[in-house]
Amino acid sequence: MRIQKYIERIRLDYKKATIWRVKEQAHFFSRLSVLMQEGYLFSQAISILLPHHIEAHEEMQKLVNEKLRQGVGVSGVFEALQIPNQHLVAITIAENNGHMIETLKGVAKQMALSESTKKKLMKLLLYPVVLIIFLMLLFLVFRTIFFPNIEKMVTSRTTGTEETSIALSKVLLHFPDALIVVSIAVNCSILIFHLYLKRRPIAHRLNIILNTPLIRIYIRMSLTRQFAAYLGSLLQSGFSLQASLQILEEQRLQPFLQYMARCIKERVVFGDTLTQAVHLMTVWQKDFSTFVEHGEQSGYLGKELVLYSELLTEKQEQLLYKILAFVQPTFFIIIAMCIVAAYVSLLLPIYHMIELV
Repeated sequence: MRIQKYIERIRLDYKKATIWRVKEQAHFFSRLSVLMQEGYLFSQAISILLPHHIEAHEEMQKLVNEKLRQGVGVSGVFEALQIPNQHLVAITIAENNGHMIETLKGVAKQMALSESTKKKLMKLLLYPVVLIIFLMLLFLVFRTIFFPNIEKMVTSRTTGTEETSIALSKVLLHFPDALIVVSIAVNCSILIFHLYLKRRPIAHRLNIILNTPLIRIYIRMSLTRQFAAYLGSLLQSGFSLQASLQILEEQRLQPFLQYMARCIKERVVFGDTLTQAVHLMTVWQKDFSTFVEHGEQSGYLGKELVLYSELLTEKQEQLLYKILAFVQPTFFIIIAMCIVAAYVSLLLPIYHMIELV
């Protein structure tokens, strides 16, 4: 019975990842926003687009119709379409403030940026990865076919010094093996770290992430941007500060955002201003409290939070481009080290063979 359930689960996951998956998600959301702007109802617009973006569109249409009959709303339909949680939060907020078309356009823009970044990363990594694989094959061929013959020729008439150079050549020829072991160890460490975080409470998990050197800058910027965008959008729609925080707290798609909204709401209920509540948490960008304070004093808090989130979006894009610019040179440095190791390991025995002639 358990095996059958496990097999069914695998089949369901496979369908979600293949025939039920929305292709070209950025275009899907962009076209959906255009259709709704033209006056189509959400259910009509979805029915028009599904055949063009999902392979098993008939099955998915039945699922969407069932979700709509259950009254789950727009976010529930998108959840059935396997849309990532960070975008579902924006849809949930739009269901409350009524800015659905603008939100769909924003989600389409974010998805387009994400897809563009992935394509650039793949393009940057394609050549160096192929070159590394080719070098590893050369190392393997040289180590298993050519080097043993050279070793026999040299060790048959050499002294201890030459044997030392042969041993050094052997070590250098295993340099790619060391790189593979290191990469496997790093990936395993990341996986273990991820599994460990999933078992920790949200507050502890957030504290660990914000103290992790390589990722804390991006996570801090991302969380601040999301909180400012969602809270600012709700405030601009006429919700009070407490009501806006209540909506963010009730959503279950982004646990970090939910925790941050809960903490801020507790301080606001006790009579603190948003600026004072923000000062008590270290999760934000350094200048976030300044923007909040200026927004409260001017009376345009919602508008300034939205503007601040747009500023952070631009900074995130710049940070991603810097990371992409760093990736390819790193791979080329690794390739250069492999080439130097191969060159030295080949020259050492040949050099001693020349001395013996």
